[in-house]
Amino acid sequence: MLRLAFNFFVKVLDSCLYGFIGPFSMLVIIPQYLIYISDRYDLPFYGFPYSEIISVVLMWIGASVAIYSGALMFLFGKGSPAVTSSPQKIMQKNIYAYFRHPMMWALTLVLAGEVMYHGMLIMLLWFVAWLRIQQLYVVNYEEPQLEKRFGDSYRDYCQQVPRWFPRLSKKIK
Repeated sequence: MLRLAFNFFVKVLDSCLYGFIGPFSMLVIIPQYLIYISDRYDLPFYGFPYSEIISVVLMWIGASVAIYSGALMFLFGKGSPAVTSSPQKIMQKNIYAYFRHPMMWALTLVLAGEVMYHGMLIMLLWFVAWLRIQQLYVVNYEEPQLEKRFGDSYRDYCQQVPRWFPRLSKKIK
């Protein structure tokens, strides 16, 4: 019982540390720095009607997808999004049956909402950089690690489920 409680505590702690280092830095620390730079040097802004409403909706959708994906990973994958507490089995049900990286989509949606909300060109450049960073991370680190861990079952999953763009049907054999 004590071992179970300790393992649970370690998973929660790892997830919090990962959340601070990864998503929190990407969604809060870096954008706040860019906002500071933009204000200090009077960099250009852009905007369009209803951008604030659309941006808030995007951020809430992204946050919802992140919470939902993380909960599925914790409940059914026996792990968390943190690298140190990765799921013990391949997530291929629910949202994971439509595309392989819903957590990355969640972060991208939140960041897109931030970019739209603030309307700063420098934030748009950060968004483009983020798209490239996530592609490099997923293709060169995350997916090779999952393939190493799960072998043929992960390769089969990759053949059936697209990496980024959701498919409309979820026929996983």
